[in-house]
Amino acid sequence: MKQRIIASTLAVAATLASIPSEAAPVYRQARDAAPRVNIYQQAYAYAGIDMLNWSDGTDSGTATRFTFGQRFEEFVSAEAQFALGGGNHNYTMGVYAKGALPLGRLQMKGLLGFAASQYNETTNYTSLSYGVGAELTVWRDWYANADFMKYVAKSSADIGGISIGIGTRF
Repeated sequence: MKQRIIASTLAVAATLASIPSEAAPVYRQARDAAPRVNIYQQAYAYAGIDMLNWSDGTDSGTATRFTFGQRFEEFVSAEAQFALGGGNHNYTMGVYAKGALPLGRLQMKGLLGFAASQYNETTNYTSLSYGVGAELTVWRDWYANADFMKYVAKSSADIGGISIGIGTRF
């Protein structure tokens, strides 16, 4: 199952990376003058939704993750994440400092913060949380997102997840 998800993620990322940022000729013909977010110079807010595949070593599942953030400078953002559902997983909430390295349409990112998770309705974890990933601008202010996050990193529990999704900048 994990191999299929990883293979699918890589196929989608390769496909999205190969299309030009102004994907449709119709877009160029429409001469849309609406302003776009300049990811190199502007502060902006963003929001996204992802499919999260989590694992704790013995159990795994899928969840829906919502991401909200605010970029302050070219390399620094603050981000909040909230994931719901997925087997024994009830929820995970996290707040992060995000560092990003813009490389044209691709942004590499690293996150460091704090997360709280609940599993089995009785097991709660709080921990330092970190992750790495990338965002690819697909069209205008829309981007595709993929990342790996370690939500709980303790000797008693080790919970991480891979997520893919979409988002927008505004």
